[in-house]
Amino acid sequence: MSHSLQHEPAQGVTPTLRLRPDTGKPNVRLRKQSDGAYRRHPDEIKEDCLSQPSEQIKLDISVADYRVVSKRDSEDTVQRMRESMKDIPRSKRAAEVKCEIIQIIVMPQLVDMRYLQTATDDVIERAVEAHFVYSSIYLIPGLSLAASMCAAFHRDWSWNARGVYYRHYYSPHWITGDHTLWIPTIDHDMFDHPQERPRRERAQRLLRHALDNKRWTKSEYAWEADAWSDVFGQIRDDPALAADKRECYMNMAEVYPVSATLTGKSEMAKRIPDASIGLATFHPQHYQNAIASYELDSERLQALTLHRKTSLISDPRLGESDLVYPFLVYEAKGWSGDPRDARLQACAAGATYLDMLDALARHPGPSGKVEGAYQFAGSRSAQVFALTSFGSHWHIMVGYRRPRLKREHAGHPGMSKTVYLYQRVWSGLISDERKAWELLSLIDQIHEWGVTTFRDYVIRHLRSWHKFGRMVWKGDAERMRAVLGKDAATSGQFIIFSLPSWADGFGTDFKAELRQKSGRLMLKRLIDEQAGEPSITCVQGSCRARGYKCFSPEDFVRHCSSVHDNHSGESGRSVVKEVFDQAASDMKETLQELRANCYEIGPEADTSCAEQAWTMVHDNTCIESPTRYN
Repeated sequence: MSHSLQHEPAQGVTPTLRLRPDTGKPNVRLRKQSDGAYRRHPDEIKEDCLSQPSEQIKLDISVADYRVVSKRDSEDTVQRMRESMKDIPRSKRAAEVKCEIIQIIVMPQLVDMRYLQTATDDVIERAVEAHFVYSSIYLIPGLSLAASMCAAFHRDWSWNARGVYYRHYYSPHWITGDHTLWIPTIDHDMFDHPQERPRRERAQRLLRHALDNKRWTKSEYAWEADAWSDVFGQIRDDPALAADKRECYMNMAEVYPVSATLTGKSEMAKRIPDASIGLATFHPQHYQNAIASYELDSERLQALTLHRKTSLISDPRLGESDLVYPFLVYEAKGWSGDPRDARLQACAAGATYLDMLDALARHPGPSGKVEGAYQFAGSRSAQVFALTSFGSHWHIMVGYRRPRLKREHAGHPGMSKTVYLYQRVWSGLISDERKAWELLSLIDQIHEWGVTTFRDYVIRHLRSWHKFGRMVWKGDAERMRAVLGKDAATSGQFIIFSLPSWADGFGTDFKAELRQKSGRLMLKRLIDEQAGEPSITCVQGSCRARGYKCFSPEDFVRHCSSVHDNHSGESGRSVVKEVFDQAASDMKETLQELRANCYEIGPEADTSCAEQAWTMVHDNTCIESPTRYN
């Protein structure tokens, strides 16, 4: 016989809900730990981790020497503990000596699908996620740790020093107040909706290929090829976007072999992500197309990249302008690969793309000067998406750029000033149709965001850069005519230009190629622009924005009278004529001086002489045409 412990309330009696009184104390104590990828909120971070470590690693120590020092320190610590417990009886040692486990750090093993083929999806996902994160704590600069730990986590910590951080759990609390991120979402109720039938058919095809690749343990190429067709197929078909396996040049900061902090040196590194997706560019013959944009003209963007005063990089393949401002990067690994490598490679490329967007978002100005202010209130809110796949296990991350904060050891020697923070938006194993549908749903949302919000963001910020670019290229064309004469475009001579600052780390052949591209752009402007003659440019009233060039004193007086209703008397005409004659005289003297120092500027001329001639023209304000007269 069983007895029930529940009592039925008497009829007519209403049960009363009794709550325990509020004690005013939280029932759950927040456990604080060192900052790392698994922290969900800034309040979980231990404050003492932000202070300067008492034991510092010598920066110039080698890995072998550090192993010896670490082993010796460990032995000394054990010896001191034994000495301190020598006088304590064994029966009392447990009560006298208190040990506390501060934190347990697990070093995940590489996922081997040979042993996980028959495992459940949950087991596979946990194993992949653990190795994807790998280092559960971030770099604490200068902290002396075991040699084995420094060796195991050196790669992850070196990217922390360069500013790249990964958060395994997305939270708006990690986003600073001056940023706004757009995040794709999944509406699970839509899975059975009739309008989702096309996407579910795509999901079934993606699942079929994923299971086939897993069954036959295919190489990384098979996974990558299926991603291009099954996941990114609609993006490739969009004429407003460009997708390619495109090389990416990044300025890679060097780190110390043990401490993983920055040495202060850097070198140019070339990486090739498996996919980069950005905006498509156009040529004049495309302007009849409704999606073509004058701001995304390929030649105009290349001109901004190659000029020394703008140096605005828009294409990760430096010097080109076919795939500009990528907003999505993808890295694929087969089951025999390393998911952590995919994350680090994707985040590194994404950091380069964020730097490109940050430069675009600022007011244009001479390259190499102090960074300009942001153009608009929302200019800081640039973001990119980093995607990785390890076999059929996918990750989607969103990343943005900001200054380093105190909790990230801002101001500490050997740490970058900028942080590229990535948060996981979604991850899953493509083992059923629903998971495949979720992935495609998120990708389609990112696709729509890229051709609308992101594209509008780029076009809006490019307008001021194109205006500045027209000004500096026009000035160079006029200076070239001042040196080479009116027929500079057909003279067969040229002036060697200074290259943009980003080209300093490249070799001679690459620089020569950049000069050829820059020369072709200059030749076109020499043909299009007016001949270089002494002139006066009106910048009054409606002429202030673009300027109106006048090639004689009479023309200038006539223009002021008809356009600005400014009728100059005899004294005004004489002042204009005096300014014009002085500009012509100064130009003539400077040309004579240039020809005396450099008889010919052309293919046979001495390079140093040509650069000297260019410097003289560039720095001599008396021949800067047009002469400003207000």
